[in-house]
Amino acid sequence: MDFKKFWSESLGGFILKRLLLATIILVALSWITLYLVDIYTQHGQTEKVPDLRGMYMEEAEVMLKNHSLYPQIIDSVYVRNKKLGTIIDQIPAANSNVKTNRPVYLIINSKQVHHTPLPEVNDISYRQADAMLRAVGINVSNVEYSPSEYKDLVIDVKYGGRSISSGFRIPEGAYVTLVVGSGLGGEDILIPSLKGLSLEVARQQAITASIVVGAIDYDVAPRGNENAYIIYRQRPAAGKLVPAGTRIDVWLSKDKTMLDKVFEEDEADKEGEEEFF
Repeated sequence: MDFKKFWSESLGGFILKRLLLATIILVALSWITLYLVDIYTQHGQTEKVPDLRGMYMEEAEVMLKNHSLYPQIIDSVYVRNKKLGTIIDQIPAANSNVKTNRPVYLIINSKQVHHTPLPEVNDISYRQADAMLRAVGINVSNVEYSPSEYKDLVIDVKYGGRSISSGFRIPEGAYVTLVVGSGLGGEDILIPSLKGLSLEVARQQAITASIVVGAIDYDVAPRGNENAYIIYRQRPAAGKLVPAGTRIDVWLSKDKTMLDKVFEEDEADKEGEEEFF
């Protein structure tokens, strides 16, 4: 049999030539693919990731550029004992080996201080109030004592020198002063008029006058700024002689016409006082 003739003319020769050509092409493509993958993945070219924790973003960018890497922020949280705007964690971790020109994912501390609402601590013991405040990141810097019917219970909270109510938002880590009851005083005082005042101002004036704002009643439950409400009624009434530390109940409304409203119980109290004297 003439093999050369079979190779050049027969169907079998045609198939064998195509298979051989296909094999050569496949090998060539595989080699080219592997070569390109090595170039793309930078095979054998790695960098050690630097420790970026505690750095600011600008510092991290410079540091990573020197290692042929770049930063990418993936999250922002607030950690009270860390500097604002600094990096608190990274992926991959420091000293890891990574390919060049790869991102290092960063978690940074928020640039804004987180504010937390003041919990309700009035009428509870100093120790319990201190624990509740610390639990939400608020510190007690000082304790002031003022006459009150109930000894050792919190009667007011001050921040920045002024009284604040529950729900008032203050920065985490801030310091407040607790005003704590010392019991009824030995002297009698005249109750001042709190009508027309906001609750915040009324509390400040009450402490100054050695009385305590007691029960608080809103005609409509507040859903925002409590300072929009004014006191339109108080018991005991203004001008009454009471022991220092007496609690004064107040009623509040946004409606200023309530200031002119007359309440029978208050009038009865006045008549009783006049008869007594």
